[in-house]
Amino acid sequence: MQSVIMSIVSFALVAAGVSFFVLGLNSFSVNELAQRLNEYVSQETEVRKTRSTIISHRAGLSGSFRTRIIAPWLKRLSRLIGMLTPGQLSANVERELAIAGNPMGLGPREFYSIRFIFSLIGIYLAFQIFQGNILQFGSSSGDAAFSITRLNVGTHGTGSSINLTTLFASVITLFVVSNLPKTWLRRKVRARKDSIRKGLPDALDMLSVCADAGLGFDQSLQRVSEYWKTPMGAEFSRVVAEISMGVPRQKALRNLADRVDVPELSSFVAVILQSDQLGMSIADTLHAQAKQMRIERRFRAQEQARKMPLKMLFPLLLLIFPAMLAVILGPMIPVMGELFTMLRSTGR
Repeated sequence: MQSVIMSIVSFALVAAGVSFFVLGLNSFSVNELAQRLNEYVSQETEVRKTRSTIISHRAGLSGSFRTRIIAPWLKRLSRLIGMLTPGQLSANVERELAIAGNPMGLGPREFYSIRFIFSLIGIYLAFQIFQGNILQFGSSSGDAAFSITRLNVGTHGTGSSINLTTLFASVITLFVVSNLPKTWLRRKVRARKDSIRKGLPDALDMLSVCADAGLGFDQSLQRVSEYWKTPMGAEFSRVVAEISMGVPRQKALRNLADRVDVPELSSFVAVILQSDQLGMSIADTLHAQAKQMRIERRFRAQEQARKMPLKMLFPLLLLIFPAMLAVILGPMIPVMGELFTMLRSTGR
């Protein structure tokens, strides 16, 4: 009996030893496999990082000067100026940029950064003009032509002399240069509004044709946006994109009217919304609106034609008439001089 118990215990010990040995081999193999995987993953990660660094470096070297230097510097400056700009001013500039079609992808902060840079340039140019390094207006005290433009500042005859013409030129330079970005944005807004106003009748004609062909209003807008590569087509494409993302049609059209800020387009949106609410035919509404827009375009053309004589008056008086008089009367001046000389000698 004792021998049986000893054999069972010895068998159990041998089995336990074999089990621990097998488990140790397995754990060693698993640890070795995990270590190899970690080394492989780390090497792959380093290769990817090196590759991305090389690609970014090549992209930075191959990019334009604006992409590599100006754009990052402008972003850092825009963050600083954005914290100092009031919210109402940023909202107004953002609206003007939206009306202008977001030229060059500018935001309010980037636009104010550009204005800040131009203001610094204007201050520098104004200072240089005031110091006489760029322009000189009667710098000598005996200059008779500009003697009236000098003002003595001081008491009891001791003081400095200020050239009023130079001061005026400096102020004008500062004002003009610092307002160049604002003027550029206003011109962009005006040009885009004129383009939308001129292209609206043709777009409505195509919308009415698409509606007559059996397309829905959304499909008609999409067809016009695909056909017309103009600001009007771009706005219609944005409306279609908003509708496809789940925005209600009424909301998308109101966003269009608010974003563009053109009275003719606002009236078109109002009529479309009203006809949609009343259940009227979209095709008939589009035909009526297209006819009305053509009439308004003809009236605008007639108005511009009536304004042309008044606009041509000043160039005629200041540029064309003096040149014509010089060409016509110029050859007569020597003859008239000789005639007066002969008459004077005859009188003597």
